Amino acid sequence: MRVRIAIFFSIVFASLIVTPTVISLMDASQDISYFLNFNEEEEENKGKKESKVDSKLKIHSSNFLGFILSDKFQISKNIRFYSKNYVSEFSKVTTPPPKFVL
Repeated sequence: MRVRIAIFFSIVFASLIVTPTVISLMDASQDISYFLNFNEEEEENKGKKESKVDSKLKIHSSNFLGFILSDKFQISKNIRFYSKNYVSEFSKVTTPPPKFVL
């Protein structure tokens, strides 16, 4: 299943890259600006205010889901510090801080 998904997205990506070149090689009078300007709508709406519907739609994460995910990430972060092979480099630094010069 993963292989099929990877192949699908590879074909889509390759076609987006290759299509303007193939069109321009086949006929020089063809307009390929359609393929080159996919994000034009997003750039046009940057200066405009949010619509009423967009302002009402806000994404709120579930507290329970956030709690579960943060615990898993916190455990994976702290494993490194509880390791027996951990050696702090802080105690080896004996140089004084640099002088502040105006």
